[in-house]
Amino acid sequence: MKEFNSIGINLDMLGGLLILLLPLYIDPVQVFFFQNLNIIIPCIILYALCCITNVKVNREGIKKELYLAPITLKKKTWREIKHYAHVTEKWSGQHTQKIEVLWFIDFNDKVCLRIQKKTRKNLDKILEIIDKFEDKYEIKLEMENPYFMAYGYSKVKYPTEKLEDDKKDANTK
Repeated sequence: MKEFNSIGINLDMLGGLLILLLPLYIDPVQVFFFQNLNIIIPCIILYALCCITNVKVNREGIKKELYLAPITLKKKTWREIKHYAHVTEKWSGQHTQKIEVLWFIDFNDKVCLRIQKKTRKNLDKILEIIDKFEDKYEIKLEMENPYFMAYGYSKVKYPTEKLEDDKKDANTK
């Protein structure tokens, strides 16, 4: 069975690197003199292990795993996924940013897999294969600060639900 791969950097896991690099921040003088290479080298290896991911797609499903280690982060079959959607996440705060992602949504309307588009290699080829197996949500979603939605802790709020709710409210008045 043929598998298609997309290698990319998982930007969500960069926060863990800050914890690993804390000893370097505490004693930067020793880093410049290369006296603590036993700290620097494991930090770089852990960074590579945790931040470079591989998305594999085949006829059974989609799997996200670490690139350098055979550790599966998420694995979903096509039967578990209702559809996928192109989403623009708008995160506000000190540094406002927009992130283009793919959300794979299960039958409970929760995100079961999230893939960032910007950091992926050959994502177009992967999307062609996904289109063969999975339905695509036709409307491109735009979400502001989807803290719980993006990681599957709450249900996805579709824009059509708002329109249907407004129609129901208008009919009851």
